[in-house]
Amino acid sequence: MNKLISVLLIIHIIAGATALLCGLLAILFRKKVLIHKRVGKVYFYSMTVVFITAISISVMKGNVFLFCVAVFTYYACLTAYRSLRLKKLHLDQNPAWYDWLIEAVFGTIHLGFVIFALLVINKNPTFGTISLVFGLIGVRLNISTIFRLKRKKLVYKNYWLLAHIGGMLGSYIGTITAFVVNNSRLIPLPPIVLWLGPTVIIVPLIAYEIKQHQKKGGKLVQKPL
Repeated sequence: MNKLISVLLIIHIIAGATALLCGLLAILFRKKVLIHKRVGKVYFYSMTVVFITAISISVMKGNVFLFCVAVFTYYACLTAYRSLRLKKLHLDQNPAWYDWLIEAVFGTIHLGFVIFALLVINKNPTFGTISLVFGLIGVRLNISTIFRLKRKKLVYKNYWLLAHIGGMLGSYIGTITAFVVNNSRLIPLPPIVLWLGPTVIIVPLIAYEIKQHQKKGGKLVQKPL
């Protein structure tokens, strides 16, 4: 068991470092379409490896924190990736069956985070708060994605791009969070700051970026009733 965990951990660290680098490159080269697409694909597949290894390690070691971050991060990454395949929802494109499966599985887990947080927050405020924040953000993302898949509130022409930006940058928050927490010995800050700091700092930047693209994309012409 220990040998298996060690092997998974090595793979996890390599994939995580690759994702951290490629995520940064994707952001820096977001206006260079060819480069952005290439590093973006590497980022997605690296995050897939990170997710699989993180879930495996967290189950073997009973690490709830690692499980929470892995689920939240990969859900955001996965829906962002799928948004690029769902550009014609406003033209009655139908989501694939696995798009609904993704929402059902990850939505259930996100709700589980919230319920779990409410049960433990009095005994362990730090643990409960972290679980609650990630759970609520996850549920919010679920609701937003389900509305998009059902073609509700498709206000902007580039709704798929907005979902892609929000999801990928949201997943990058998880990547940075994991890096910061794993190097907590070098950063003399309270655990809750390490866990939620990247979210507090980056979420407003995501909101600003999405706002700029909303202006550029313009609004969809609503179909007459």
